[in-house]
Amino acid sequence: MAVKINESQLQMTVNEDAAKPDVYINPVGHAIFHLTQGFNPSDFPQGQRDALTAGAHVPLGGNPGTTAFGFVQIGRLNHFGAYYAGRIAREGSITILVHEPPAMPINVLLDGVGNPPMPFFADLTPNWLPPNIHCSWGDHPASRVPLRQENFLTSRVPNYLYHYLDDRDFWTIFTAQEPGKAPHYIAHFQWKLRYDVKFRWRNGNAIVQQSASSLSIISRKVKGPPKEPDLQSLLITPRGPRSNLLMGDALRRAFSQGSANRQENSNCAPNIIPGDFWG
Repeated sequence: MAVKINESQLQMTVNEDAAKPDVYINPVGHAIFHLTQGFNPSDFPQGQRDALTAGAHVPLGGNPGTTAFGFVQIGRLNHFGAYYAGRIAREGSITILVHEPPAMPINVLLDGVGNPPMPFFADLTPNWLPPNIHCSWGDHPASRVPLRQENFLTSRVPNYLYHYLDDRDFWTIFTAQEPGKAPHYIAHFQWKLRYDVKFRWRNGNAIVQQSASSLSIISRKVKGPPKEPDLQSLLITPRGPRSNLLMGDALRRAFSQGSANRQENSNCAPNIIPGDFWG
């Protein structure tokens, strides 16, 4: 690097205390999975504020000049499934797996908010207060799926959401980059988000039966870039598509009629759906 970065004096903090996985049933037929802090149900997905935040502060041996500082984020989509069932076994079931090809051709992606400069997560707003450079970050991964789906194998009888599972890993990396040079990954933290919610239906309305959702910080400050093998190609050559763009397209493709990611069944195995699912 042209500017000296005193990495031994790096400070990095992560604040996730107010980020609590939850689900909101909206009045127009969707379940929205969110992290409570900063969630705005009336304007989803716009207008959402950060649920967890982080900051990095490091002394420099001189003015940063043209060196850019900010956070790079890589996400891994492990599972994204929505599961539907009829009121009784002969009304069928539907399984929609968004995380698999062809809807989602890759599962390790560069993350981003809006249209930031490559490879950074968001538009760069570092604060240079000599001798320190200060950078901040925030995120609020959330998703929305329909509560009902028509089962075309059972004369278009509605099937109802009974299980939603969205499991992701994230690596958020404090990064410096000179123009035209490879990114210099200074330090990172790793975190995991899992939305895992089961529903039952009463009087035609979905209610949460059970939630095993969680948000956890795996590591808070690790020097250098992540070491996971499946991330290395993207770290060496950061490139799109960004996950926020690909995920929206994957959801539309997976939920569409005839999608290879959508499996419709004319019957529903009784050992899958609890006896009190519908009432």
